[in-house]
Amino acid sequence: MDKLTREGARNLTSNIDRIASTVQEHAALLGIDSKIAQDFAYRCDLISDAVESTAVNNFPKRAEDVAAEIGEVEPGPIIDGEVDHDAAGHFTQEQFHQLTEIAEKLASAVVHAGRVASNEKTEKSDFFNLTK
Repeated sequence: MDKLTREGARNLTSNIDRIASTVQEHAALLGIDSKIAQDFAYRCDLISDAVESTAVNNFPKRAEDVAAEIGEVEPGPIIDGEVDHDAAGHFTQEQFHQLTEIAEKLASAVVHAGRVASNEKTEKSDFFNLTK
C-alpha cells in the first residue's frame, strides 16, 4: 500500500492553499458570496492540516535522526585561533563614511525589494489569469 510522503503532502497542500486564497481574494470576480468563499478557504485549511498530519504520521522523524542533526559539526567562517584583525583596530572616519554608504545602499535595496515583492504578490495572487 502506498503512503503519502511529506514532500507529496507539501506539494498538494501548497496547491490547495493557492486555490483557497484565490477563491477568497477574488470571490466577487468569481461570482461567489464572500461568506461562502471564506468557508471554502477554512475547509481547505482543514483538509491541508489533515493531509500534512497524515504524511507526518506515515513518516515520523526518528529521535536519533533529529539528535544526529543537532549534533552535527558544520564548518564555519571562524576557525579556532583565528585572529580578527578588524576587532583589534579602531574605526577611522574614512571607514565610517564607507559604512554609511553601504548602509544607504542597503536601505535603498530593501525599499526596491519591497516594491518588487509587492508586485510579485499581486502577480502570484492572480496566477490563474482570472482577469485581462
